Amino acid sequence: MHFARRVFGGDVDPRVRPVVALSLAYNLSFSTFWVLLGVFAVRGLGWSPAAVGLLFLASSPTAAVANFASGRLSDRVGRRRPIVASFLAASAIVAALVPARGHDPLPAGLVVLLGMAGAPALTLGQVVVADLVPGEEEREQAYATVRLAGNLGALAGPPAAALVIATAGWSAMLATIAAVGLGGAAIAARMLPETHAAAESDGGSRAVRRLAADRPFLLLVLSTLLGFTVYCGFETVLPVIAVADYGVPATSWGLLLAISPLLVVLFQLRLTRATSGVPPAIRLAAAMALMGLPLLVLAAAASVPVIAGVIAVFVIGEMLWIPTSQAVAARLAPAPLRGTYFGVLSATTGPAWTFAPFVALQVEATSGPAAVWAMFAAVSLAGAAAGVAAIRAARVDEFRVCAGSTRETQPDNDERMTRWASH
Repeated sequence: MHFARRVFGGDVDPRVRPVVALSLAYNLSFSTFWVLLGVFAVRGLGWSPAAVGLLFLASSPTAAVANFASGRLSDRVGRRRPIVASFLAASAIVAALVPARGHDPLPAGLVVLLGMAGAPALTLGQVVVADLVPGEEEREQAYATVRLAGNLGALAGPPAAALVIATAGWSAMLATIAAVGLGGAAIAARMLPETHAAAESDGGSRAVRRLAADRPFLLLVLSTLLGFTVYCGFETVLPVIAVADYGVPATSWGLLLAISPLLVVLFQLRLTRATSGVPPAIRLAAAMALMGLPLLVLAAAASVPVIAGVIAVFVIGEMLWIPTSQAVAARLAPAPLRGTYFGVLSATTGPAWTFAPFVALQVEATSGPAAVWAMFAAVSLAGAAAGVAAIRAARVDEFRVCAGSTRETQPDNDERMTRWASH
């Protein structure tokens, strides 16, 4: 415990230790696979870069659908069984890629299925945190801890996979990822407490109507979509432009990639604790600005040190954004529909990953990199405005409930009425 406190900046809440272990297992296995997918498709399967782009395009929408469906399912049957099934199915699909190599188009179909099968394992972990940790400040710290574990896996996974590839080949790498995924299933089955609140008896149609009428949450969904759009710009567009337009060597970019997970591992808990007294609206707005506005610097200078500095500032914004937005979502989500709400929120990653790289690279081709960074900066400011509007709308709705508004109340409105009072 002393080691964790000194290195990471805090201890792990015992209530979320199973989720922390699952996040680590997921990032060591399936996240590592997605990081290496492009290289695997080109080197391991002999595909062209254009075919790899189409593969990513096909995978994102199906994963978004799976996020929503699994969230809704978890409100009915609990979180543990869908998480276990997700790890098992994803492991089986990765293992099936070993004999499928060289039999096009079977690998492409398996990769698309993997996006669907693996999505619930990551999404439902966020719901479990909200189920297990009711306190506001404790919940944000718990989300930060889970995120730290995920980035620890992201930091260790790709180098470990590269070592396996170098010594034993692609098939061994796939088998190793599948084995780690099975370990995640075992952790979920043995350690994860069963949590869920049964969905209302009138079924999914009422859930959709309630969600569609929840203006604060819809604003948060918009803010999250815009935030993930900027994040995709950082993770997928920046590397392409850095190598193609700014002449950054691929080896240098590999080192730059390590900045993000390293900073998260070292400073996520410290930053979350240091900013816990700042109102969530201010944190969310500052986070979005820190993610988008530094990209404008690249229009004036784009050397490796400058790019490293931009990445560092971006990661500070990212470390503020994700735990804050997750905690706000947990506040807004009614307990009986918590899985459904988080499923919708996670589904925003699909459109972001599908359209952000495509649109940005089209802009780059016609107007140059400076226009791309201006676009992402504008998107970040729009995301900040939507996030602040979501929090303000939640306050208004809850004060109306306190004043006896005729707006349809929810079973947990008494619990929600005081959540924003301190902010």
